Amino acid sequence: MPVIRGLGGDFYFYWAARGVSKLGSALTMVALPLLVFELSGSPALTSLMVVVDTTPMVLFGMLGGAVGDMWPRRTIMMIADICSAVALSSIVICSWLDQLSVAVVLVAGFISQTGEVMYDGANWGATPALVQRDALDRANGLVWGTQSLMELAGPGLVGMLLVVLSPSQVVLFDVVSFAASAVLIRAVSTTMSDHTSSQTARIRNIPHEIANGLRYLRTRAGLARLVGVGTTASAAVGAMFGILVPWAVERLDVPSSGWMFSIMMASWSLGAAFGAFATGRVRAGERAIFVTRRLTFFASLCCFVLIAVSVWWLAAVILVAYIFCHTAQYMSVITLRQRIVPSAYLSRVNAATRVVSYGAGTVGGAALGGYLATQFGYSAVLCFAGVLHMISCLISWSPKLAVLEQEAQDEVASTA
Repeated sequence: MPVIRGLGGDFYFYWAARGVSKLGSALTMVALPLLVFELSGSPALTSLMVVVDTTPMVLFGMLGGAVGDMWPRRTIMMIADICSAVALSSIVICSWLDQLSVAVVLVAGFISQTGEVMYDGANWGATPALVQRDALDRANGLVWGTQSLMELAGPGLVGMLLVVLSPSQVVLFDVVSFAASAVLIRAVSTTMSDHTSSQTARIRNIPHEIANGLRYLRTRAGLARLVGVGTTASAAVGAMFGILVPWAVERLDVPSSGWMFSIMMASWSLGAAFGAFATGRVRAGERAIFVTRRLTFFASLCCFVLIAVSVWWLAAVILVAYIFCHTAQYMSVITLRQRIVPSAYLSRVNAATRVVSYGAGTVGGAALGGYLATQFGYSAVLCFAGVLHMISCLISWSPKLAVLEQEAQDEVASTA
């Protein structure tokens, strides 16, 4: 498999594809719920967009990981981009024909998200195939930092576009972004994987390959504990994000519209961007467990400090620090896995980890956070999140995780 030394060539096509696609998705993330609400006037139907966003990962996450390990990753990513573009274009076409309905929007959104899940399954193994192992920190920092910046810019850009365009016309930008991403991925010269078995055999063996991936994750010393670290931390972040809007409005007296509200919401993405870029610059992946132990502890402190904060701008600053800690820890662990997991298992291991963390962790944390907020108030949710981060920190002290970190450092040393 060809590997680009350092960062350059194929990696920059891939990086551009991720940035363009994520900007389009950030626009759609705002435009689709608004479109459903305009068509139905129903908050309940509008909330279904959240289900549409999360269900494909739960249903197809492991399938995407298995397919990502079994087929050429570049081909999968191109097909996924095209499918997402076609699905969303149905919204634009139906709007032009004055035939748009809530059902069309929900189905198109579900298909598009399913395409993104399949793309992500292949995406997990892409970066290690395009850069040297000792450049993974920088590469991941650039990719994930850029994605965070796109997610930060997206909502503000939607606000400006909606002055002159309808929500369905804004969706057209995402259609174009997926098409552009497919073109950029096509420009990558490597398949990002190497497979020799026939497609028919692979189709028959998908359940078996999924089971193999789960078996590898379960039996590989330390990886299961790493999933525990990520799941508890994701549950804490889910609980925090779930109460962010009502907490800001009711506890911090932030108006539900205007510049103060925008700053509070932007603090989340800003902290993520800082965390991702910082991870790349300091090569945190080489000391991922060291970083995890400290940053999960500081994230826990941020939660407990926020209990006593009632000034909105101070809360926004602490939120930036909180998401910085979480993102930097998350990115360092991703890089660690990319260094120690064989390419043949990368997509399945990372997809399984995300299904557990995102499905059971984030969604479960948000649900429990909402219940705690209703029954006991926002301070209970902040305390709950702080305790979860502390548990994540305690899990990270497992000796088996230190062994994984040493393996990653040995891998870098052997390829330097």
